[in-house]
Amino acid sequence: QQLFLNLENSVEKRTHELHETNTKLEANRDQLSLILNSAAEGIYGIDSEGNCTFCNRSSLLLLGYEKEEDMLGKNMHDLIHHSYEDGSKFPLDSCKVFRAIQTGIGYSENGEVFWRKDGSHFPVSYHAFPQIRNEQVIGAVITFIDITERRQHEQQIEYMRCHDSLTGLYNHRERVH
Repeated sequence: QQLFLNLENSVEKRTHELHETNTKLEANRDQLSLILNSAAEGIYGIDSEGNCTFCNRSSLLLLGYEKEEDMLGKNMHDLIHHSYEDGSKFPLDSCKVFRAIQTGIGYSENGEVFWRKDGSHFPVSYHAFPQIRNEQVIGAVITFIDITERRQHEQQIEYMRCHDSLTGLYNHRERVH
């Protein structure tokens, strides 16, 4: 009888400890989710095969998706990074996101486009950082922003540099160079 009572107490104690641990883990997960979803940048993670493991709210909005399930498990190169701006195929071996996984080194890029769900594209600035566990690359985390406005401002500055502000004619000084 005492043996059963001790076993029952031990099971009850372990169940309580497990419940407390699960509660703490869920609180940590919720806090991490809150942080990710509060970021203005799009953030998503991929496994070593390039399949989406998580994405924040901003990435969904920037890419035109409604819910995480639309991206989770999908190959992100095929989904959003498959082509250049002109529509020609973007080779996987040129992709800095996958280079981060292959080399274990972080990369940044400002001259490429990501593709939205509706088939339109936008210029991005992104950073791809490898996820390393036990000295092995297990995937990558990618942060990105839409730089459409920045590009428009750069084009406007270039126009003003090359054209007379009063007449709009091509600036004679710039033609000489």
